[in-house]
Amino acid sequence: MKQITKEAASSWIEIENQVHKFHVGDTLHPKAQQIYEKLDELALKIKNMGYVPNTDFVLHDVEDEQKEQYLFQHSEKLAVAFALISTPNPKPIRVFKNLRVCGDCHMAIKYISMVTGREIVMRDANRFHHIKDGLCSCNDYW
Repeated sequence: MKQITKEAASSWIEIENQVHKFHVGDTLHPKAQQIYEKLDELALKIKNMGYVPNTDFVLHDVEDEQKEQYLFQHSEKLAVAFALISTPNPKPIRVFKNLRVCGDCHMAIKYISMVTGREIVMRDANRFHHIKDGLCSCNDYW
């Protein structure tokens, strides 16, 4: 019998001709501390705007507060946070993901585009998501 394994989620972004790849909970990037500080800052801002983490996308059996922490360790959020600390405004952010973006990340990144004023283009396994001012080109159907 063949064993089926799920491909690990990863996201990557190119900045100054260098590709930066992220995995869930990644702490190996040289700027990991700054990335997580940026994510903490963004989490506060977007929650104040009305974002509510959707913990249904966390598959671990842990408390809700821990589930929220896991959500903010998703690879696409790490890539976006890295782009925000590494590129000037108003330069668009372009993120690539090997799998489909989760619903919580999709919603959070829409809020992040509002609080930062940045256009975020994300290519996942299904389609391009052009996110600007909290709106996505997929009309929340992906």
